[in-house]
Amino acid sequence: MFERYRLLLVIVMSFLLIPAVASAEELLRYAGATTLQRSFMPEAARTFQSDTGVRIQIEGGNTNPGIRALLAGEIDMAGAGRHLTADEKKQGLVEHFVGWDVLAIVVQRINPVEKLSLEQLRAIFSGEIRNWKDVGGKDEPIVVVTSPKGSGMRTSVQDLILKEKAFTANEVVSGVVGQADQQVAMFPAAVTAVSLSMVDNARVKTLSVDGVAPTAVNVAAGRYPLAKPLALVTRGQPKGQLQRFVDFATSARGQAIMAKQFVPLTQP
Repeated sequence: MFERYRLLLVIVMSFLLIPAVASAEELLRYAGATTLQRSFMPEAARTFQSDTGVRIQIEGGNTNPGIRALLAGEIDMAGAGRHLTADEKKQGLVEHFVGWDVLAIVVQRINPVEKLSLEQLRAIFSGEIRNWKDVGGKDEPIVVVTSPKGSGMRTSVQDLILKEKAFTANEVVSGVVGQADQQVAMFPAAVTAVSLSMVDNARVKTLSVDGVAPTAVNVAAGRYPLAKPLALVTRGQPKGQLQRFVDFATSARGQAIMAKQFVPLTQP
């Protein structure tokens, strides 16, 4: 009789302990790049949870806040819309590239300008060119709408367009990365640079740059000059379920999700 009760106690304790162990592995926390938070992570998380039972908690907050949260141990992985800095790498952060984002130049549809050169864009975003008439448009002051500080989008504009130059002192900073095209829709003379995945306002259009349209095909072929990296960032090399998710993001299934809005690492 004693042996039966002891066996029963072992079985009960096993059922009580298993959920506690599993629960520690059933949640991965993400924060960071708005582009990934909006257009990749939701479907990737649903698919991964369906396969593994592991839930992914998703938050936005832009690249820099996500990286700070990762360094503070508040999340398991951050999304980045830029390369890691040397200092971030020294702190033990590791980037895992998952694709490329098309950086589109956006103006209102009523704007007669259809194309700009990279040099013209550099002059516009730095404030050297201040009127549309100087680039083939109407005689009206240019309103430069920029992404918030700390965002990968802003860093990409600095790296890809401005280079060593600074943003114009007259910039209009959007409060949210994903609303930059909405800001352009409000100002007929506005221009912004934002992820093509976020351009959904019917009152705006995208411009070609150096004669090339902002498409995933042109980025993949190396023809379009404004493409920024997308990465998942971890503290050190990932392990366990975190490694499984990184592997999933770069697998054929994960890259198929990436290809819906971005440029995957490899073309089909």
